[in-house]
Amino acid sequence: MGRVSQIRTAPHECKGYLALADHGLDPYWALTRLLIDDYDGHGQIEIEIDGETWEVEFAYQKSGFAPRESDPINAERLYEPRILAYGDGQRKATYNLSPRFEDMRHYETGEQLPQPFNAIDPDEGLSVHFQGSNLEPQQYKDLLPVFVDALAEEAGTRMREGYFRQPAHPMSTIYEYERYVRITRSMNQKLIGQGGVMQKLMLLLAEKEGTKATYDIDNEDVVGKIHKLLLERVDVQEMLPGHHRGRQLKSYLTKNPDYFDSEDDLYHPKVGVLLKKSLNNGNAFDWHKRDELRERIDETIVNALAWSDIPIQAGGTTFVSDDHFQATAAGESVAIYDDPTPEMEAQQQSVLITALQSMTEADSDIVESLVTDGGRVHPEELADRTGYGLSTIYRALQRLDGVLENAGASVRFTSRKIADEIQGIVESAEYQIENAAERVEALLGMETRQAASGAFQAWLNRYAGDVEIEEPGDGETLRIRVDTVLSRYKHTTNPRVQEVVRELLEAWDYDGRDVRQLRDAYLEYKTGSGDRDVAPLRTLL
Repeated sequence: MGRVSQIRTAPHECKGYLALADHGLDPYWALTRLLIDDYDGHGQIEIEIDGETWEVEFAYQKSGFAPRESDPINAERLYEPRILAYGDGQRKATYNLSPRFEDMRHYETGEQLPQPFNAIDPDEGLSVHFQGSNLEPQQYKDLLPVFVDALAEEAGTRMREGYFRQPAHPMSTIYEYERYVRITRSMNQKLIGQGGVMQKLMLLLAEKEGTKATYDIDNEDVVGKIHKLLLERVDVQEMLPGHHRGRQLKSYLTKNPDYFDSEDDLYHPKVGVLLKKSLNNGNAFDWHKRDELRERIDETIVNALAWSDIPIQAGGTTFVSDDHFQATAAGESVAIYDDPTPEMEAQQQSVLITALQSMTEADSDIVESLVTDGGRVHPEELADRTGYGLSTIYRALQRLDGVLENAGASVRFTSRKIADEIQGIVESAEYQIENAAERVEALLGMETRQAASGAFQAWLNRYAGDVEIEEPGDGETLRIRVDTVLSRYKHTTNPRVQEVVRELLEAWDYDGRDVRQLRDAYLEYKTGSGDRDVAPLRTLL
C-alpha cells in the first residue's frame, strides 16, 4: 500500500435528509407564512453568490399530514415548502421542508404515522429532504439559509438568524452520494475492455456464494455508453481493506456523445462511484460521516483506475476537465492497494487444481454435463442427464465444494472464472479432465488437498501467483507467474526477486516436494516499468 499525488474527484449526485430540531416547528411556520403571505404560494428570484448566479424558485406541495387543532392553518393538509435552486452549468439544489411533531396523523385515514422525531427530545422540528448535483454535501446545508434569507429579503422581511443555520441533528442522513472523474475514451477502454478490472471482477465474483454482484452493459449506440458494476458489501470487503459499504462502479457517456468533437469534454466518459442505501440493506449513511464517505468513494475510483494501469496523477493526458470536474491534484492522497484480482484468481485456481486432482468418474461426468447444459441445472435433472442417482449428485457436490454449489435448487459453478476454466478444458482438442489432473499432480507433486492449504499455495497467494504448464515441443515446462512487481535491486520498496525465489524454494521443500522439480522452471513477474520479465529460476538466486 502506498500514497502518491492523485487526481481530485468531483461531486455529482447527492441525496439525503437534514433534521433540524433546535427551534422546534418555529422555522417551519415562519417559512410557511413567507410562502403564503408574501409570495401567494409561488415566487422566483435571482441572486448572486460568490460570483455565481442562482435562479431560486419558491413553491409548495401538499403533505399527507393532518394539522393539529392548535396549528395556525385552515386546511385539511399541511403544506411542505419547496426551494429549487439552479446555479451555473448543471449545479442545482432542491429542498422539500416537511414538519415533524408528536402523534402525526394521515389527513384522510387518521392513522398514526411513524417518524424518527418521536425518538428525540424535543420531538418536533423540520425534516429537510435535499438532492441535487455538482455540489459537495456540506454545500446543501450551507446554501439553504442563504436561499431562505434571499427570499425573505426580496419580500421586504427577514428570517430569524438561527432558524436554518442551526446544526444538523445526529439523525441526519445521506442515502445516495456519487463522485466522478472524466477520462479519455481511449484510456477508458483499459477499465471496461476485455481484461479490464470491471470485467475481471465480474468474472471472479459472478455467481460466487454470498455475493450479488451484477454487471450491466449498454453499448447500443456507442461502445462504452454505460457500464455498471454493482458490488455488495461482501465483495467490497474483499477488494478494499477497511471498506464495508456496497457501491456501484460505473463508466458512462453523455447522450449522443458522437455529436461532439473529440476535443470536447462531453465526447469522453465519466468514471464514478455511487454509494446508495439499496446496496447496504436499505440503511442510509450518517450525515456526520460525509468526509469518510468521500474518502471511501475516492479510494474506490483511484484504485479502480490504478488496477487498470490508468495513470492517476493530474497533469497528464488521462483526464478531461469539464464544467465541474477540474483535472487538478487532490489536497490529500488516498491509499493505493494491490490489485485484488490476481490473488482472487489464484485462490480460485487452487480450488480448481485441488478438484481436478480428486475428481471421480462421476464428478467428471457431472462437470461435463454442466458445461454442456449451460451451467445451471436442477439436481434431479442433472441426475437424469448423467444417469447417476440423486445421492451420487449430492456426494459429488460435497467433494467439489468450491467449484460447484447448489443454490436455489440449481447446481452451478461457484464463479464464472471457474466455469470458463472448466469449459476451456472440456473444449480443448486433447480433452481429458483426468489427464489435466495427472499433469498437475506429476509436475507439482501435490497431495489431494495440499494445493489449497500448503506453504507453496500460501506463497502463491502472497505474491498473486499462478502456475502454468507449457509444452515447448519435447516436454513440459513449469512456469510460475506472479502479478506482483519485483525488483532485482536492493534500493527499492518492491520485493527483491532473489528473496522471493528463496521463499518459493523453502515453501516447495516445506510441502515435501523435490526441489529438483524446479530445475527447469521459469518465473514470470512484473517489473517496475510495468513490463513483464521471464527468467529461469536457477538464474535468479
